[in-house]
Amino acid sequence: MPEASSGRSKLPLGRALIPVVAVGLAGWFHPFPRPAAAPEGSGAKSAPDSTKGVDDVRIRAFQGAYGPLIDSVYYAEGDVVFMMAGRPIHFQDGRMLAEDRLEAVERFDPIFYPYPLEPLVDPRPRTDPPTYSTDYLEALFGTTETEIRRHCRSISFLGHDMFLNTLVLEPLREVEREIRAAAAADAEVAEWIEDLEVTYSFIFRDIADSRTRSLHGFGLAVDLVPSSYGGRQVYWRWSRVLDREGWYRIPLTQRWSPPQAVIMAFEHNGFVWGGKWSHFDTIHFEYRPEIILTNRIRSPYAPPLPF
Repeated sequence: MPEASSGRSKLPLGRALIPVVAVGLAGWFHPFPRPAAAPEGSGAKSAPDSTKGVDDVRIRAFQGAYGPLIDSVYYAEGDVVFMMAGRPIHFQDGRMLAEDRLEAVERFDPIFYPYPLEPLVDPRPRTDPPTYSTDYLEALFGTTETEIRRHCRSISFLGHDMFLNTLVLEPLREVEREIRAAAAADAEVAEWIEDLEVTYSFIFRDIADSRTRSLHGFGLAVDLVPSSYGGRQVYWRWSRVLDREGWYRIPLTQRWSPPQAVIMAFEHNGFVWGGKWSHFDTIHFEYRPEIILTNRIRSPYAPPLPF
């Protein structure tokens, strides 16, 4: 994705995450189930005649991204609820909240956001830093470092050791395959691989100055640090020290970036790049297949889906 140049790149995420439906882009989306009754004993009132949410592309993308990890989907109190690892996660207009957070729904932003699938040509407009819920990830992987580590394994990526969630191991292997294939014909990519000095993966921490757990804290993000940034800008917080008001307007030509083929390899396999955020972080990639899928459905840079 960025398929800006041709608009015809495939999204082979299914091979890594949902092999049983790995039949091309359309196979990524499971048919949305008819409304079901709430699980017995859940305390939720089901609304079997409701159709709220059926046509919401975010719901369809979430099902496509995490289908094998979703036990069931049902309606309760007019909302779509995903049962994940035995824990109900309420859609709540994309906020994905556990039941004990529902009273504080206004504190959270939807986890879904616009993400450009084409290469950037201008800096993104400034937005306020969001506050996301990670309830669905906590349901799947735990809340403590010990619990989350049980879901992580070591992997070698481009000759560097990483410790990551098992959910991303196959997608990352595919990323490496695509990057090495690109390097065979693109000297810029080969030089980027050679210049890659440090990689960061699992780090149990929150996002700086927030109460949101970083995806590093679930083993779902990587930072790829070169030997030198060549004097260019990398991270919005560092840039804000130099220009407190105008950091978000820093031209792309003054920001460090991996080669476009590297960004595309990650996006093809369900990762978003921090360089496309308003609060940019150009060494950062994180596994968010629901973001890629949501924006692919809506993107004029991708072929229409047959539904």
